Amino acid sequence: QRPKSAVGFALVGPFYRANAPKRKRGESTALGNTKGDRVRITGKVYDLSSKKTIGGAMLDVWQAATNGLYENQDEKQPDYNLRGRFQADEDGTFDLVALLPTPYPVPTDGPVGQLMKLARRQPNRPAHIHFIVSAPDYETLVTQVFKKGDGTIDVDPVFTADDNLTGDFRKEDGEWRLRYDFQLKPGDSTMPKPPIP
Repeated sequence: QRPKSAVGFALVGPFYRANAPKRKRGESTALGNTKGDRVRITGKVYDLSSKKTIGGAMLDVWQAATNGLYENQDEKQPDYNLRGRFQADEDGTFDLVALLPTPYPVPTDGPVGQLMKLARRQPNRPAHIHFIVSAPDYETLVTQVFKKGDGTIDVDPVFTADDNLTGDFRKEDGEWRLRYDFQLKPGDSTMPKPPIP
């Protein structure tokens, strides 16, 4: 069992794609003229028990564009836009640039929409970025980081968001920044299968 101070698990979601391009430290997942503000995300990956940093851990990152669509839903986006894999340095630190996340509605044109209407639930997912963090001999962490203060966290239609998964996105010297650490638990490293092949 993970303590409350640890980053929790969250849904992988239906739009994960395996084998995203490996990107260099400090590079952006946003390709071309992707609309929206950028956010620099820095932090470290460490062992939940020993608190030692985990060098070489891999962070697989993906998110929706500001139009609410993931790249594999939207043919107008470049292939693997807003996706990337980043390897932590030997000291466990990482540095990457992503899109400042924005809320988006889940599809409401089918049975899910009817069910949500009957349950009187709002359709907007809180702004978030997906992460899969992995390293040999550690359990793979599948999680999402939500924007602290997002008013839809308590009414997330897929019941994933909670305060333990929020990050403090701040504007500093004209640049959006997020400092966030990930903790891994010793165990087997198994990657999830993409829901859409």
